[in-house]
Amino acid sequence: MIQNSDKELERLKAMIKIHHSIGSNLELNEICRICVRELINIVGCDACAILHVDGESVKILAEKGFSDAFGNLELSRDMPAIKYIMDSRQAIFTGDVLHSEAATCVPRGCAMNSLICAPINIGGEICGIIHLDAAKKGAFTEEDFEFTNLLACEIAITIQRSFLYARILDISIRDGLTGCFNRRKFDVDIATGVAVSQISNHPLSLLMLDIDHFKNYNDFHGHPRGDKLLQKLATTLSSRVRAGDTLYRYGGEEFAVLMTDTDKEIAMATAKRLKELVEHEIFEGENESQPGGKITISIGVANYPEDALTRSSLLKAADTALYDAKKAGRNQVRASKKSD
Repeated sequence: MIQNSDKELERLKAMIKIHHSIGSNLELNEICRICVRELINIVGCDACAILHVDGESVKILAEKGFSDAFGNLELSRDMPAIKYIMDSRQAIFTGDVLHSEAATCVPRGCAMNSLICAPINIGGEICGIIHLDAAKKGAFTEEDFEFTNLLACEIAITIQRSFLYARILDISIRDGLTGCFNRRKFDVDIATGVAVSQISNHPLSLLMLDIDHFKNYNDFHGHPRGDKLLQKLATTLSSRVRAGDTLYRYGGEEFAVLMTDTDKEIAMATAKRLKELVEHEIFEGENESQPGGKITISIGVANYPEDALTRSSLLKAADTALYDAKKAGRNQVRASKKSD
């Protein structure tokens, strides 16, 4: 542990080091690992953790000095120390836990005697907690407490920046109208999916979907109503796409579904369910503009390695199958003919 006479200088060095280490790093867990390391070095605690509170969930962003079980622990806002801080909006700082107001926050059998729990505050809302503890009584000084609170402010700024970056990143891969992943994301994912399938020798299926006679709908009702139709269709499809599958707006009225570790038979069955789902859904104005009075979709299905061995050939096979579905009268599902 660092001597008191050197601590002020060491704290200043630590803050400079943290700023330098963080730099332009936007990976929140890595930033928190840096802060935990410096806290343990400067304060000399037995264990340290940084927690993120998001609604009702509590997640460990970084920790050191706890048992292996702590890293896998299911945390919640109802845990005594967390609940105390969230309700009181006050930090915990004591050198004799069992004889303090924080006594109920210590689990039975825990050897902790000194404790610092500093809230991480963003815009008046507590979004996290820095936890430090030690078995020794009176292990922490006022300066240690101040340093921890200073780091809490630093981490709050970092969390804000990290979340802003995540939102910007999400915007860059989402379609602004429907909320589906966009073409840019699709191009990356299909290339990655084929590469992974080549290595793992697992199948990969692709569905290409297109709204039948969408131009009729747009011409009759206007583009704003057409946009609402696209939004509702995306919501409808999302409700039935499996958890492991991904829906994209490929462009215009065309969508794609990438299905990892899925053979052609399952992909065909999924495509037929989606077609029937849309066929039975009610869309505003469909009876006025659409042939047959219904919004319907056509779907083409292709599979790696059954129909194609590369990203481009898989996309071409699914697109050709979609064209075949259109030629067959629309409101159809067709598989790539390569395997026929």
